[in-house]
Amino acid sequence: MDTIEEELKNHSQQQKLTQFSQLALVETELTSLLNNCVMLVAESLQIESCQIFKQLSDCDDLILQTGVNRAKGRTNYIFIPPDDTIYKPNEINDGISVVIHGKKQPFGVLKVKFNNQENLLNDNFYFLQSIANILAIAIERQQTEEALKKTEERYSLAVLVARATNDVLWDWDLVTNQVCWNPSVETLFGYTIEQIQPDIVWWRERIHPEERQRIAADMRTVIDSGKQFWSNEYRFLRRDGTYIYIFDRGYVVHNQKGKPVRMIGAMMDMSDRKRSQAELQRQNLRSQLFANITLKIRQSLQIDEILQTSVTEVQKLLQADRVLILQLHKNGLFEAVKEAVVPGLPIILGQNITHAYFGENDITKYHQGEISSITNIEQAQIKPDYIKFLQRFGVKAHLVVPIFIKNQIWGLLIAHQCLHPRQWTNWEIGLLRQLADQISIALAQSLILEQETHQRQELIRSNEELQQFAFIASHDLQEPLRKIQTFSDRLQLTCGDALNEQGRDYLARMHNATQRMQTLIEDLLTLSRVTTKAQPFIMVNLAQITQEVLSDLEVRIQHTQGHIEVGVLPIIKADPLQMRQLFQNLIGNALKFHRPNEPPIVKIYSQFLNNPSDNSAVTEEVCQIIVEDNGIGFSEKYLDRIFNVFQRLHSRSEYEGTGIGLAICRKITERHQGSITAQSYPGKGSKFIIKLPINSHL
Repeated sequence: MDTIEEELKNHSQQQKLTQFSQLALVETELTSLLNNCVMLVAESLQIESCQIFKQLSDCDDLILQTGVNRAKGRTNYIFIPPDDTIYKPNEINDGISVVIHGKKQPFGVLKVKFNNQENLLNDNFYFLQSIANILAIAIERQQTEEALKKTEERYSLAVLVARATNDVLWDWDLVTNQVCWNPSVETLFGYTIEQIQPDIVWWRERIHPEERQRIAADMRTVIDSGKQFWSNEYRFLRRDGTYIYIFDRGYVVHNQKGKPVRMIGAMMDMSDRKRSQAELQRQNLRSQLFANITLKIRQSLQIDEILQTSVTEVQKLLQADRVLILQLHKNGLFEAVKEAVVPGLPIILGQNITHAYFGENDITKYHQGEISSITNIEQAQIKPDYIKFLQRFGVKAHLVVPIFIKNQIWGLLIAHQCLHPRQWTNWEIGLLRQLADQISIALAQSLILEQETHQRQELIRSNEELQQFAFIASHDLQEPLRKIQTFSDRLQLTCGDALNEQGRDYLARMHNATQRMQTLIEDLLTLSRVTTKAQPFIMVNLAQITQEVLSDLEVRIQHTQGHIEVGVLPIIKADPLQMRQLFQNLIGNALKFHRPNEPPIVKIYSQFLNNPSDNSAVTEEVCQIIVEDNGIGFSEKYLDRIFNVFQRLHSRSEYEGTGIGLAICRKITERHQGSITAQSYPGKGSKFIIKLPINSHL
């Protein structure tokens, strides 16, 4: 009896397998096929549940595609909806699990859960394995059909695109090597359908020889590697013998066994894009060349170097046989001052060219900024004398651009072609005009530099003469001054008693005048010696210098009952004698310009700070020295005046002095690469601020 039941069961399962196989052949929708599968298995085996899980493409994880489940006490099955929950393989092992294999990787797992362990028989497992195999074949077939459907959709889309954009569409049978073309092949390449051979050889032979092997090898690599997409750029021969730039792309179609059987694609005209790219590259190259030449021209400020660089670089850039510069002189002659010429051609350098050669019309045009571009001088409308002159130097074509400085013509920049006539392009004409403008700028800057250099030299010479004059004059003035003082003293001793009161007054005035004159001469000498008799810089202790100055001024300090406060002062690199003179003038002024009936108080101190005007990587350290008093002060509107020579804010009757002391202070600080300024208010005292570098580079 068991044997008969077993045979009936097997017969029933075979019928179910046959039924499912037929269903798998006709069912075109994958979801419907999976639903029929789980229901057939569940009803055939009378199980608790049946589920199909899909394996994710990038790992072994599973998600539920479909399933059926029968609750306790019920005879019918209920579908389990798809679920995005991620399952691990070990989470679905409570029953029988059969792998649904695929070509590249498993599609998923068919899982069955029985009511009791007695149903876990080998026959059931073989039945489930057969179901899984049929399901795998059906899934693979449907995936292939979907891929082909997408391919056909792409093909249809490519046809539409080709029709809309005039692209050439091709269809290559990889088995027979036959190629079909759409009608756009006539429009783009000029071939008729009758002239096109329907094989791949015809296409390959019309690829440019320099690119033929590269394109064929690249396409074959894509086909053999199993890839689907290919694209490349190359030149393709048109019927008229010219080549057109093409962007070609194709799609490889594989059969069920993964073998490439077909390739479809489209060829797009890239000529306009290539021309645009080439023109952009030419413009970039021209811009770079122009920038390089301009930089070389502007690197020098010497006129001779500017002109020689110009003709040399322009001759190389234009590949001209000769480039020269003619300078227009005041007498109306053009002189060839610079020339770059290929070996073997006559030299124009040094030649003078009169207006008679050019003609008045040409000269007028050049003065107006016009350009002369002649392709062939023998056919040009120019004076016969000028043609003969050019022929002497082998000129066949020329390009002439005027050079201006301050809106006045300075000369001409000329390019010659001597071996044959030459059609000058708009780019070459524009380039020569721009270079002539750059030469104009460089020449103008060079002339300005020459003028500044000449003025600077004149100023230096004038200052030297002035210093020499001041030194000599001061010495020469001292000799008669000493005689006046000597004889006035003798007159006072020998004849003082014989003089009346008016005579003695005259003698006293003469004596005071000679003393003022002596002081003025000494101050002028001190001012001139700041540069002419300067000492080398050494490390100077400003605190020690200040004490020496205070010692010299001891009598004046006692006389004015002054009080001096000295703070911390630095050690700097300086001229010690000039630092002494600086402090003596500033402290002396503070004692002199004190308020009546109020003893002067002078404070001397320093601060350290970084030099904000120093742009070097390491900021130079600067000391700030302040000499502050409680004297009469002054209005800061006179701040610019007080440091000039002979500038006084008070009369000699009020305060003695020559008005040179602060000028000496400014000159000393400037020699030390420093500065001096002041802050003051009438009746509130003054504060003189000196900034000096700690380590001067002099």
